[in-house]
Amino acid sequence: MTFEALLIEVREVTKEAPSGFGVAMAHCAQSIDCSIDGYPKPAAWPVRALIGPMVLKRFLTQGFMRHDTHAPVPGVSPPPAGLSAEEGVARLEAAIARFTAHSGPLAPHFAYGPVSKAAYEAVHAMHAANHLDALLV
Repeated sequence: MTFEALLIEVREVTKEAPSGFGVAMAHCAQSIDCSIDGYPKPAAWPVRALIGPMVLKRFLTQGFMRHDTHAPVPGVSPPPAGLSAEEGVARLEAAIARFTAHSGPLAPHFAYGPVSKAAYEAVHAMHAANHLDALLV
């Protein structure tokens, strides 16, 4: 999945957004921003060195992810409850634009460790798609 495909889906859902949509999209924006700024609370080194890279590879190979959609980004305060769909999508769009324009090094993922820009885009898009799926069920 790409950011372009994700944003098409997100903008469609925004028209009749379910409860929690804005918060979920802002959460996804936080994760994208952390891939530039750094994740404040990395997982233990065995996770980053062994388990995380295997999980990332599986997600990239299968083209989707399933994760605990209620878990915050480790070390990051959750977005404010009640955030509107429009506010959440605006945060997501800003994070995607910032990531796309970023030409410097990317921070290691808190669980996967070092991730290429292309893989980060795919996994961030899958992350948001998983949140969408969870909200639309």
